[in-house]
Amino acid sequence: MAKDLRKLEAKLSREQIAAARLLAINNFLPRNPSEGEKGRLTLDEIAEQAGCSVSALYKWRHHNRDFIRYTNELSADAFMSHLPQIMEKHLDMTIKGQGSMKGIELFYKFGGLLIDRQEVVTDDSASVQSLEDRLARLKERAESLKPEGDV
Repeated sequence: MAKDLRKLEAKLSREQIAAARLLAINNFLPRNPSEGEKGRLTLDEIAEQAGCSVSALYKWRHHNRDFIRYTNELSADAFMSHLPQIMEKHLDMTIKGQGSMKGIELFYKFGGLLIDRQEVVTDDSASVQSLEDRLARLKERAESLKPEGDV
């Protein structure tokens, strides 16, 4: 993944990289920070700190695929950085038998830690019927189900 990020960084300007990093962590900051805590930035503040205009930031966020992919990768990394807290909460909820586990399940799926898969086991010893055999058996069943007077 780090290799992919470096490839994307090579396609972006210094300002785009700075803006993407700020955007990636911004949604993980508190909306209403308590005293001494850093809160979310506005787009104006992000643009100013990244050294670009708000209109450039808008264009990158909505039209520059490399910028969007880079920002998304950084956001996913920031999201997964909360794995230890999620696992602690999961253990606590499991032990206490409390609450819904759906949010934790979705977190694990997003992180690739929980994969939905189904296994189909076939019995190789069973004989394989040909399509013609199956059709003949169905016709026999249909004939046996017809009322007595039908021809």
